[in-house]
Amino acid sequence: MARFKDEPVKAALTAQLQPGEQLQYYAFGVKQPNMGLIILLVCLAILPGLIAIALLTKEYVVGLTDRRLIVLRVGGGVKVKEVSEYALGDLHGVKTSTGSLFTHISIGGAVPFTAKFHRMGMKTNREQAMAIAAALASKALPA
Repeated sequence: MARFKDEPVKAALTAQLQPGEQLQYYAFGVKQPNMGLIILLVCLAILPGLIAIALLTKEYVVGLTDRRLIVLRVGGGVKVKEVSEYALGDLHGVKTSTGSLFTHISIGGAVPFTAKFHRMGMKTNREQAMAIAAALASKALPA
């Protein structure tokens, strides 16, 4: 079951666009705590551990435009908590991978970003995330 519908995600990203900028792709992703911490929290107490993991997990909506990558940290639906952006001509340390369930995107630099995008995050989340990953990998500058 999808976490978000396309319309609210597009609306949140469209509100961040500059004049003349075009949204090309968008996806929903998360950044969870370190796997060791997850195991530790669940082993200590299952229910409180799961609650702590949910509280430590950050949700993101990412949009690729013709000029930049927009990263919105969201919560409570698609309520924007924080906005970050990366110019496409100035991407460093981009790492991407795609598996059967997740597409991973990591960006280095002064403000690093890492998230994983589940294929069921939205109706077309897998295709959108893979397109973003491919575009970022092709535009990244050598380290």
